[in-house]
Amino acid sequence: AVVSTQSTGGDLLYSPTLVALLQAAASGENKVFALIIVDVQNDFISGSLAVAEGEMVVPVINEMGPLFKHIYKTADWHPANHISFHSNVKKGLYETSARSNIKGCDSEMFQTVIVKGPPELKQTLWPDHCIQGSFGAEFHKDLKVFPGEVRVNKGMNSTVDSYSGFWDNGDTSHTPLFSMLLEHGVTDVVVCGIATDFCVGFTALDAARHGFRVVVVDEAIRGVMHDTSAGMVARCKAAGVEFTSCSNVPKLLQETDTSDTVERIFRVKKHFTVTDVNANQQYTPPVN
Repeated sequence: AVVSTQSTGGDLLYSPTLVALLQAAASGENKVFALIIVDVQNDFISGSLAVAEGEMVVPVINEMGPLFKHIYKTADWHPANHISFHSNVKKGLYETSARSNIKGCDSEMFQTVIVKGPPELKQTLWPDHCIQGSFGAEFHKDLKVFPGEVRVNKGMNSTVDSYSGFWDNGDTSHTPLFSMLLEHGVTDVVVCGIATDFCVGFTALDAARHGFRVVVVDEAIRGVMHDTSAGMVARCKAAGVEFTSCSNVPKLLQETDTSDTVERIFRVKKHFTVTDVNANQQYTPPVN
């Protein structure tokens, strides 16, 4: 069954079993792998924000998918008044900051402005894309539906963009992805999809800072621009993200040694602080 999940705001509050889940993942006899498929949607393949050769990731993902028990598909799911749309900023729906070199009324497509917020953030201005309920927001027709896959919607808050499958661009709200990975004892994630320089890259970076081993599959990603994609790959590698070929994935999934998981798990654990709310644990995202 396909389960659609929605993002929520505020601090992440988990049950008291959260640290136990982290420790179990670190001490388990086998690694647990998950596949995160990022934004393989019509608008990014043949629509308003089409990425060159975007359709080429689909057969590679279809080949890998059956190898995984845990599969998550992220999806932009924007309201029509979303802040990332150039049309909305151009007509003054959102005010630019006094620090922005470009004012909304003077902006052009694909330029970057600083929106007043809150939060005050840099915002690249995109064509309208992946509007809730539209054809452009649907997954590509040739992308297989895998048993037990979970859809993770993002970008539903009209006032802040969300590249990552985990957090919005201001770290002010989150999706359920992190908690779902923990609940299934996932130690390693394999990331693929569109686009390398934005949603794939930031999803990989967030997965790494949350303590997971992250592997990106070269043939299963495509970027908006070559230079920004190369820069994102370098940034990911500096954060410990690995890149591999699709042909190496079956061998990767045979790995069982979890000793390398311990350091990552406890690096994340130090960011947890006990709260007085029903003895739950409060979580704030680690700093990059």
